[in-house]
Amino acid sequence: MPLRWMRGATSGLPGQVRLLSITSLVIMLGSSIISPVLPLYAREFGVSYGGAGLLVSSFAAGRLAFDYAGGALADRWSPRALTTAGALITALSAFLCAGATSFSWLVVYRVIEGIGSAFYVITIMALFARSVGAEQMGKAMGFYQSMVLLGVSFGPTIGGVVAELWGLRAPFYAMALFGLVVAALSWGLVTREAYPPHERHAVRPPLSAVARHVAGRSFVYVLLLTFLVFALRAGMRSNLIPLFGGERGGLSESAIGLVLSASAFANFAVLWHAGALLDRRGRQRVALPTLAATALFCFGFAGSAGFANLLLMSAGLGAALGYLAPAPAAMVADLTPREMLGAVIGVYRMAGDVGLLLGPVALGALASSYGFEVAFVVAGLCAVATLALGLAIPETLRREAPGPAPTPAVIDPVRRAR
Repeated sequence: MPLRWMRGATSGLPGQVRLLSITSLVIMLGSSIISPVLPLYAREFGVSYGGAGLLVSSFAAGRLAFDYAGGALADRWSPRALTTAGALITALSAFLCAGATSFSWLVVYRVIEGIGSAFYVITIMALFARSVGAEQMGKAMGFYQSMVLLGVSFGPTIGGVVAELWGLRAPFYAMALFGLVVAALSWGLVTREAYPPHERHAVRPPLSAVARHVAGRSFVYVLLLTFLVFALRAGMRSNLIPLFGGERGGLSESAIGLVLSASAFANFAVLWHAGALLDRRGRQRVALPTLAATALFCFGFAGSAGFANLLLMSAGLGAALGYLAPAPAAMVADLTPREMLGAVIGVYRMAGDVGLLLGPVALGALASSYGFEVAFVVAGLCAVATLALGLAIPETLRREAPGPAPTPAVIDPVRRAR
């Protein structure tokens, strides 16, 4: 069954997409190992819920600072060099986090981790967008995100067990090891060339052209949708849910890890179907209903801090975000000319990282000042507001008229080592 699923999920996709998705699985397995302990580790330094959210958000600050630069580099530099450098920076930052002696230095090290992530993620997303057509982009992003979520699914449970056995610092050492493995895989598997041969000498657009492109109404909505997805993932999954379960529900690190893994497993279970549905039905017909479901599950967390409710709501939220998350990336590919993909994906990632930065701090501050229940309700209302705005946005997927299919400009992974 797993092999049959893999063949169906990757049918027709370029080999480089499959390879990059698998390396992303490994690096996300390492990164998610620290998710159940990160806010608890922050609390050991005597900080508030908002301070714990700051530690989660500091990662986004590093990514945000280098998102556009990473996108511009992805238009010009070797993907092999950029992905390897990103993985090595991630490994170094994890090792430094494990040995942090103060909360201030811990925040700095998380910023460094974000810089490494910016180089890695933007490079592989730009390669994806150049390697597949618009009518396969949903499928490609669904498979990529399913691999990412497969890593995220196992990571929290492993991290919770590692923390209980060896302490809250141990998961960071494990994360460093995974980063080194990904660096080796990237150097051996990722293509050297950012573009197919006939596009390598094309003139890249200036910053003013990129600015005009991202200022369009549809693209602004894509940025807002991206902001929401990242804010909820970081603010809910990485901050509020562990704190709510641990401090209000009295759950152990292992139980919190199971709650987070339920979200990730549910997310993983729907991603391949979500990608296929995005290509078949269109982006908006998938995104809008799942925004409504996302709001309902956010409201549901306010009901109880008990293990059963958290497990159920976490799984439901994970499934809803699984259908929602691939849509913005597919919409970016729909709207963007190939010659400016790297720079525009950098802007798209900036919107996500602003959400990653503000989501944990804002929701953590609401929980500190008004209680967890208010924070959960506000998160749901943000999803409702985004749904209302999305009703005025047209479908971005444009299907080609019937006729001879063009030959896609695919970067052949077999030629990567030549």
